[in-house]
Amino acid sequence: MATSMTTTQRATLVATGIGLFMIFLDALIVNVALPDIQASFGVGESGLQWVVTAYSIGMAVFMMSSATVADLTGRRRLYLVALVVFTMASVACGLAPTMLVLNLSRTVQGIAAAAVNVTSLALVSAAFPDPGQKARAIGIWTGIASIATAIGPTAGGLLTESLGWRSIFWVNVPFDVAAVVLTLRYVAESRDPSERSFDIGGQVLFALVIGTFAFGVIEGPQQGWLDPVILACFAVAVVAWVAFVRYELAQRTPMMDVRLFADRTYSLAIGTIFVAFFSVYGMLLVVTQYFQNVRDFSPATAGLLLLPFSAGVVVMSPIAGRIVGRTGHRTPILAGTSLLLVGLVLETAGMSLATAVVMAGLGCVGVGAALVLTPVTSLAMTSVPEERAGMASGIMSAQRAIGSTVGFAVLGSILAVWLSATLDTDLASTIPDDAQREALTTEIVDDADPRAYSSEIGPGRPITSESASTEAEILAVADDAFVAGIQIALAVAAGLIAIVLVVGVVAFPHGDASTRGAEAEAEALHAEEAAAEATADGEADRGAGPWAPPQPGG
Repeated sequence: MATSMTTTQRATLVATGIGLFMIFLDALIVNVALPDIQASFGVGESGLQWVVTAYSIGMAVFMMSSATVADLTGRRRLYLVALVVFTMASVACGLAPTMLVLNLSRTVQGIAAAAVNVTSLALVSAAFPDPGQKARAIGIWTGIASIATAIGPTAGGLLTESLGWRSIFWVNVPFDVAAVVLTLRYVAESRDPSERSFDIGGQVLFALVIGTFAFGVIEGPQQGWLDPVILACFAVAVVAWVAFVRYELAQRTPMMDVRLFADRTYSLAIGTIFVAFFSVYGMLLVVTQYFQNVRDFSPATAGLLLLPFSAGVVVMSPIAGRIVGRTGHRTPILAGTSLLLVGLVLETAGMSLATAVVMAGLGCVGVGAALVLTPVTSLAMTSVPEERAGMASGIMSAQRAIGSTVGFAVLGSILAVWLSATLDTDLASTIPDDAQREALTTEIVDDADPRAYSSEIGPGRPITSESASTEAEILAVADDAFVAGIQIALAVAAGLIAIVLVVGVVAFPHGDASTRGAEAEAEALHAEEAAAEATADGEADRGAGPWAPPQPGG
């Protein structure tokens, strides 16, 4: 029987929990504020994509290296440094005078968030040597991450409407200050005594792959897919990826051990994680635009309309681990993937039917994502040797961040491509004049807002002679184009989920033992030594949240 927590242990859990809450809150809190940010800086779809993508790129690129730095320099020390950097970057976001400053600050936020994520879990694990206490503490840790992710969009909407979009960044400051004070007062230092080295070459190549690919996908619709810069980005991304794989295979202590992908089950699980985060995060980007730019809901209302997704994550996250322990991996993975598919289809159809249908789809996506991610993480961990659990979990952490990065980039770009390709033709019957129509189309596409026609209609504007009914017709055409583009983006996400489901029916293994599932989940959540202890107590499946990346390491 585990003993009660000491004051120091409670304070450690609170200190690390605050930091964790902030970094996961910031992953999605900005989504509902995007139209207001867009209005402030006059940017289009690519500008919106960069605001959310910059943060996830920072996390994706530096997630695995943060574990090595923490073990070399001390986890408490890196946690404190990361909190301070995150706070300073949040202040810079709130004060940003230009879009470039905002995006650079968001990138720094993401880098610091990667370090906070890795060190907070390591510090919690070190503070609770008792197996039962450790399991319960990590259950609370994962629950914090799930709740923060779930409430992010709603909190962002309420803050944006009441205090303005800059407040979503300022709100981090008092919480981060509290986390620093508690960490200095209560949290003990810890580090990995084993010999490790920082893989500089792997880190540089990995950053080059992610950065150039994201730039090419996001800027392609604006600059043209055959633009030399865009083509060069994709070429560099491919060459850098090949070089990264070859380089990592040659390293004694690689940042990412790509040999793990040789295991079919592990690769299938990693692919499922990637597609799930791609679909969910990309979906949230375009659905937020649907609620605000197309349906013209306020930020607060849009945040409330996203509550079914949040509720689905919060309700299902603590249940998913228990289901794995009772049924094994296959059934909940396939059920969760099916719910994801149903949810995306409902959202796609609902945009032509009713907002209530879209909300029902959001609820299915929330439940499905929470249901699929815990068992697929557990399955991945059972497929690798115990001594490689740290590296395997680190790769999964990176895949979560990479999946969300690519989802933001690709689904947003699909919308931009569709608008650029169709809107001019769609407006032909409403605005026969080619010059007027081209100016109007450019304005709407550049602003990623169907109501941008107002800047082209009025005193001194080209379409002053048009009637009020024509304005309504322009808005209707633009709305339809946006809805169609968003539906196509969602259909792409649904198609990828459908492929995962079909492959999963064929390839996901049958007959998992429940105890093995619980053990694997623990391994995925807090690395090798914590997993063994938590499994011994039999409580690792409580409160395991699929949105909390496991601790990287190797």
